[in-house]
Amino acid sequence: MNALEIAVFALALAGGNDPFICQLQMDRVSCTNGYVASRNGQGNIEFDNGVEVLRLMDGTLAFSNGITTHWGSAGWVQFSTGLSVRRDRDGSFRFSNGMVCRAEGNMAAICARKS
Repeated sequence: MNALEIAVFALALAGGNDPFICQLQMDRVSCTNGYVASRNGQGNIEFDNGVEVLRLMDGTLAFSNGITTHWGSAGWVQFSTGLSVRRDRDGSFRFSNGMVCRAEGNMAAICARKS
């Protein structure tokens, strides 16, 4: 679990357009958009609001709140919420709503509109 992974999941859950930062603190990641995540007893990522992120056998994700993913065209991951994301060559994640999440060192990630 790292801050960038949690930032991508937090943006998928929030679906918003406001910038936020996520920071790894001990064994949890806290984001300024209100999302906090850690590993649960099964080793899955679980947010403080109870939403668990499951990696399925086919490589897709399923969220316990009903959000699912599938691979779309041109390598984009499509969320059932209508949001899409893909990883860019520089390691950042670009969302279909114009947001980009990128690592800030080993302990933090920032999501903001591409300028």
